[in-house]
Amino acid sequence: MSKLKSQELRCPQHLTPDTIDRKALLDILKTIIDEDEKGFCQERLHVYADDVDFVSLEFIKVEEVQKALERHRLFVNVDKTDFTTLSRNAKDWRETKKVGLLIGDEDVERRKQLSTAALLKLRNIWIGGDKIKRDTKIKLYRALVKSILTYNCGTWALTQIEEDKLDAFHRKQLKQILNIKYPVNIKNESLYKKCNEKHLPLHILESRWRLFGHILRRDIEIPANKSMEAYFVRKGGKFLGRPITTLPNVLNNNKDLSRLPTGELRLKTNEDLDHLRSIAQVRQQWKGLTKKTREAAEASRSED
Repeated sequence: MSKLKSQELRCPQHLTPDTIDRKALLDILKTIIDEDEKGFCQERLHVYADDVDFVSLEFIKVEEVQKALERHRLFVNVDKTDFTTLSRNAKDWRETKKVGLLIGDEDVERRKQLSTAALLKLRNIWIGGDKIKRDTKIKLYRALVKSILTYNCGTWALTQIEEDKLDAFHRKQLKQILNIKYPVNIKNESLYKKCNEKHLPLHILESRWRLFGHILRRDIEIPANKSMEAYFVRKGGKFLGRPITTLPNVLNNNKDLSRLPTGELRLKTNEDLDHLRSIAQVRQQWKGLTKKTREAAEASRSED
């Protein structure tokens, strides 16, 4: 049993998990785990606001979880409860949303659709001619459209083909802003210069490394760091078929890392991860690494 008295952990009837203190909610959840006789919960929970992930190696009955939570006056919304089975072969997890995002690469297509809808809502601004300055249009685009397109893009693991398609989609939107239509042609570099923009994959690359550094600076016990540690622990034989594109693969296969003056960087083992974690602890040093990585990628594109 928890050292805290049961009365201290109970939520008053007029309050919900949204209105109680965060520490109190975490204490309640910890007590539930301690009292869990059947082992439906693991030792740790992934908690985001009042949304909770119960991770288990076997199927968890919602009824049992409900009973455990109701003892502390916390109630499960069964209609919003999702079951996700993580497997290399099963595809159901691709339809699961976490914090408003799809887990798989389908989220990229969804971002395109949402940004297109946002772009069309501002159509009168784009076709306004000289009434609205170009700089103003670009600022509106970045704030109201591009932010939707690239939302959480630091988590994307894209192939070269997917990056090129996304880059072309970005240019298409820029042309709509400038009201450039066929048969008028404009070179890509001229378009970027007019809009003061860069290739979208460069923005994604920078976001990916910023997010990576942020996670590396966090407590080693958080789920994200635990997942990265477990990723390099090989169990069983290799799967048949082509390798799946994952974030570690994308970070490790970044050919521009070899151009950096900091020496060869890679991400193949936990030792490599620890080395990168030591660099990330000095925020300015990681910012410099991120900047140099982007500059190297930009130089590589210029050569191509």
